[in-house]
Amino acid sequence: MSEMRRDPELMAMEQQMHAKAMAMPAMPAMQGQPMPAQPMGTGNALPAQDNLPILSPRMGMTKERLREAMQTLMRYKNGKNEMDQRLLDNERWWDGRGWITMAESGNPFTAKRPTMWLFNVVMGKHADMLESYPEPAILPREKDDEKTARILSKVVPVVLEENDFYSTYDDQAWEKNKNGTAIYAVPWDADKHNGLGDVKVSQVDPLMIYWEPGIDDIQDSRNVFVLQWEDKDQLKAMYPKLEGETLESGFMQPIYETEDSSGKQRSRYALVIDWYYKTWQGKKKTLHFCKFVGDHVLYATENMGDQGLYDDGEYPFVVDALFPIKGSIAGRGYIDIGKGTQESIDLMDQAMVLNAMAGAVPRYFSPEDSGINEKEFLDFTKPIVHVAGGISDQRIRQIEPTQLNGIHVTMLQNKIEELKQVTGNQDVSTGRAGGVTAASAIAALQDSAGRSSKAGIRGTWAAYAKIVQMVISRMRQFYTVDRTFRIVGDQAAMEYMTIGASQLGPQKIVNPINPGEFMGVRIPEFDVSVHAQKENAYSKMAQNELAFQLLNAGIFNPQLADQSIGVLEMMDFPKREELMQRVAKNGRLVKEMAMWQQMALQLASKYEPETARMMASNITGAPVQGTASPGEAKMPEETQESEVTAKARQRAEESRRPA
Repeated sequence: MSEMRRDPELMAMEQQMHAKAMAMPAMPAMQGQPMPAQPMGTGNALPAQDNLPILSPRMGMTKERLREAMQTLMRYKNGKNEMDQRLLDNERWWDGRGWITMAESGNPFTAKRPTMWLFNVVMGKHADMLESYPEPAILPREKDDEKTARILSKVVPVVLEENDFYSTYDDQAWEKNKNGTAIYAVPWDADKHNGLGDVKVSQVDPLMIYWEPGIDDIQDSRNVFVLQWEDKDQLKAMYPKLEGETLESGFMQPIYETEDSSGKQRSRYALVIDWYYKTWQGKKKTLHFCKFVGDHVLYATENMGDQGLYDDGEYPFVVDALFPIKGSIAGRGYIDIGKGTQESIDLMDQAMVLNAMAGAVPRYFSPEDSGINEKEFLDFTKPIVHVAGGISDQRIRQIEPTQLNGIHVTMLQNKIEELKQVTGNQDVSTGRAGGVTAASAIAALQDSAGRSSKAGIRGTWAAYAKIVQMVISRMRQFYTVDRTFRIVGDQAAMEYMTIGASQLGPQKIVNPINPGEFMGVRIPEFDVSVHAQKENAYSKMAQNELAFQLLNAGIFNPQLADQSIGVLEMMDFPKREELMQRVAKNGRLVKEMAMWQQMALQLASKYEPETARMMASNITGAPVQGTASPGEAKMPEETQESEVTAKARQRAEESRRPA
């Protein structure tokens, strides 16, 4: 490895990578200057405005370009208006305030009492995603990278754990099932670890990001804008030159309705915009980044040079769509496909409740001159009701409420079943098995009922694989100094692994015929395989039942290792490969033990016959046929021949002695 570091070309490439890392926004903090907060949460630390270099005539971010960027942002917003309105409506339905949308649409019948069947659907799908939390297995594409792949398979989960990825995954599970679109950000956070920096994985609100309309992949967008509301006083404290400046951009960003009023008080907030855009320099694709507020540049990669933001040239975003929409990177969620049925359920349920109330509280027709003391009549504690004049049925008549037909109740139940069927939220998938008691049978029913959930989870796994690839890309670019990670392995054993540019960076290629000839460099590439295991009670019980069945079938008998491997290869269950490896290992140990016992027996038979007899008896468990005593074992054939030879040699020596 040291020879590779001394190669001039490799040293030049490493120095260039290190220079890029030093040119990132962490530079002001490394020079001892205060590091401001990161309002966008995308890991791009904000440099002080005083440190911005003088713009060159041939490059740099100008106010004219910012105005062009705002025009592009407005065009992107117009193309995303329908989706933004859908997101706002979905949040209303999720909060149980869908009747507001119904009233705004002109529906004269609005149900202000939600039944929350749709909430139950999303909650069940969210639970399915948490049961299938992904884990990466990183595989090398070349044999020389096998060790690095094993290290990455251990290190990447630690990096994600440091980012509290489980909480991010939890939040995005809600977002994906509610609105159909979950967006992850995988930037480099230069402020982590006291300025050393590290990878950051976070979520992006779909309402606050804009891309080019009409595309299916976010990487195909010419520009990507991410917006965030920031306190004006904090911005001016971080950037003194903003004092007295107008921070308004004129951009009307929609906001969610909240239960408190703080969500609508935007007068003291400014809209900070992260602008990502791609350029081409010859045949090389370069990703640039600019952070600005109003017409004031806070940071721009073009002002720092032309190397761009990330070496891979890709936007640091991964989109996970549930039900894809043609011509959009976004998707639809379960609220989108179920809120129409939920609206019908709410209206019928409210009508039935009102009808029941009308039947429970009797009402009456009465003329104005009936002479009935209404106060006494409505007070059920009064035993006597006074009436002026005579009493007759014509003076007051009870209103008979309409009795609902059974078809109305049936129709309500059919709508509820329709919602379950459309969203794939059958009873068995929520834990009700309809009389089935065996754990394996319940697990099989749940597996069949959860096909729609599994389809959505597979899409999340694909997005997770992209996230892991981006994490590796950030590590390759910015781990210019080797990092050490503590890994907790099997049986809680601690292990320390080191990863850095020496493993992930450019690797020297030499001529296999002439090792001294340098042929170029290569970048290690890896494939990501994602797996997960369901962790509900029924699946665990089914696995336990399978384990007992395998035990009773003799799968764990090391004497039957070869047959057991053949059986396991035909089966399919979680951790099958690990079980096959253990069975094969036990079989090899038994064979090796038998071989060593045979060798020890042969040696003992040659030099310690009595010991050999005892060993043979212990191995076989019974005396061997042909022995002189019950505890004596039959000697091996080679040992018998050696004794005959010894006796013949003794006779020959005696015959050569003088008489």
